[in-house]
Amino acid sequence: MMSGRLKDKIALVTGAGGALGSEIARRMAAEGARLFLSDLDRDAGARIAAETGGQMLVHDVTSEAQWSDAASRIDAECGALHILVNNAGIEFAASVADTAFEQWRKVLAVNLDSMFLGCRAMAPLLATAGSKTAPSSVINMSSVGGLIGFPGQVSYCVSKSGARHLAKALAVEWGEQGLPIRINSIHPGPVRTPLLDRAVQSWVRDGLVSAENPWASVEAMCPIGWIGEPADVAMAAVFLASDETRWMTGSELVIDGGLVAR
Repeated sequence: MMSGRLKDKIALVTGAGGALGSEIARRMAAEGARLFLSDLDRDAGARIAAETGGQMLVHDVTSEAQWSDAASRIDAECGALHILVNNAGIEFAASVADTAFEQWRKVLAVNLDSMFLGCRAMAPLLATAGSKTAPSSVINMSSVGGLIGFPGQVSYCVSKSGARHLAKALAVEWGEQGLPIRINSIHPGPVRTPLLDRAVQSWVRDGLVSAENPWASVEAMCPIGWIGEPADVAMAAVFLASDETRWMTGSELVIDGGLVAR
């Protein structure tokens, strides 16, 4: 039974139509948050909006103009924003030699530029909603790939390390400006989503995991012995969004079954 940890809070979740974004939306709705759900996929976003009672925004997170439009809509309807979850992301698996510059730029645009644009566009609304003892919360969805390297995923790893450091830099900047906004990053390990499915297929192709039983190889990466579920990460987002973590900013929360502890 949920406890209303986000009661009366207004939240924007990007990439809300995907496996992880939709689970974050469900958990936040169950905890009492009012949701704005952003996704470029209208149908996927509409499904989770109908399920959670949230409002759908068809939104290209790489577009500065569309971030401005999203901020204007939230401002007009609510006048404030308590929670921003920068969750939208893509993955591309290839060696540097096989990565076209256009593909590199696309990964950086979706995974990192979008967070810069979102933080900048939503900062005034977040500052309005926050207070000294209950600051607003920004959550950058990074990855263990933002902490350690993986072969064939250079663009992804670089983008996710940028998400981590953006949180640290803005935590200091907003703090020194006296803005009541805190910002942290979450670093999931292997979580069973379509994004991981595609990554595992590429690892098999490149001979990095066993073709006979690739998922056993992925499970073996985690000392805990099994692959995470979206709910494992979604509840961490609820934790960081709640006032329980009001003194956390510039921090990283690693949820990976022990992968980076090796």
